[in-house]
Amino acid sequence: MTRPTSWPTFMKYRINIALVPFMILMAGCASKPVIQTQVIEKPVAVLCRVETPAECKSAYAVDRVSPKDDALTINRALRAEIEERWACEIKLLAAVKGCNSIPMKD
Repeated sequence: MTRPTSWPTFMKYRINIALVPFMILMAGCASKPVIQTQVIEKPVAVLCRVETPAECKSAYAVDRVSPKDDALTINRALRAEIEERWACEIKLLAAVKGCNSIPMKD
């Protein structure tokens, strides 16, 4: 049986048409996937532990004087206590400010 001369050209044309959808599908699979990154900012509660500073002790200068001491000693003790409490307040305020300064965005 002899083949016509146009047979290979016809078959070649037929194969190309049959492979076109397959080639399109394979080209779609071969492309790189699109990756999108999203940053989501959500506030998170963070436990803040603050230790009591050494300046904030339970016994201050006035606790060490007695009513029998003279006025000058009591006055000095009161002034010393004011300074001690002032130092304690500064340390505590700094600790609270440090805990509250954690950036939290809504």
